[in-house]
Amino acid sequence: MTTAVDHQPDVLLTGARGFVGRVLQQRLQAGPVTVRTLQRPQHDLLQPHSLSGLCQGVDTVYHLAAYAHVNQAQIKTLYATNVDGTANLLQAAIAGGVRRFVYVSSILADPVYDQPRTAYGDAKQRAETILQAAHAAGQIEVVILRPVNVYGPGMKGNLITLLRLMRKGVMPPLPRFTRAFSLIGVEDLCQALLQAAHCPVTASAPVYPLTDGQVYHIKALEQAMRQALGKSQPAWATPKAVFYLGALTLEMLGRLLPIDNSPGLRSYRALARNYTVDSTASQRDLGYNPQSDFYRALPAIVAAMDAGTTDTH
Repeated sequence: MTTAVDHQPDVLLTGARGFVGRVLQQRLQAGPVTVRTLQRPQHDLLQPHSLSGLCQGVDTVYHLAAYAHVNQAQIKTLYATNVDGTANLLQAAIAGGVRRFVYVSSILADPVYDQPRTAYGDAKQRAETILQAAHAAGQIEVVILRPVNVYGPGMKGNLITLLRLMRKGVMPPLPRFTRAFSLIGVEDLCQALLQAAHCPVTASAPVYPLTDGQVYHIKALEQAMRQALGKSQPAWATPKAVFYLGALTLEMLGRLLPIDNSPGLRSYRALARNYTVDSTASQRDLGYNPQSDFYRALPAIVAAMDAGTTDTH
């Protein structure tokens, strides 16, 4: 918790130990605010009584805490934390007189980008619905951000899994996928979060998809990642059918064994499917102006990976 003079507003940040939360906390502490964070074990999103009084005197809540990369055995925990935990924090914020609740959702909350439906995307959409109802009832101001996959040092997800496998020399060349997709840098996401605390709102809670404004192609990223690791790009490509069977095998193992972040069919679909996202609304309404791109961030991502930097929940 930072030290501040009396007139400085307090903000509450959840997920401060996570990949995005660490960066946002640094940005907040560089400004004129007092930053509160959830302190375990005394604060538990699944225990409403532990949140009593937490939001007293808080102007803005930044809710980042969530489960994302889980195995099949953790699905119930994901729903409990991402839906019930959000609802509990919302009630604490309303009781504490919080002005604004800024929620980091996901582009996967939109079913258009999450087919077949995943537990993570469904849970995020359910949490959004709860927050939107509170906003519509005039209980609290809510702004919802839907970032695409976030990159930066300490990142998680499919791309860092590919990098690790390439580093170990066990990643065959990807099939000749032609998909285009969107990403966002962690610094750009934090910029949008800070702007979301002060943007105008209407009777409906605004929902802003977020990207870095670039369009990426997986084979170009693969080549850049191998180059960043000092490895050459193979001249051949894995047949799509073979790659799919490998993903299916890993999917079955992930269902049978408690393996965190196990790649599988979802990873295959993420690599094979087109999805580009339009974030012009956030640029128009928030003044959001992304500055990052994955290629420039790649050396720092590799350095953090090799140093063993990981996301902590």
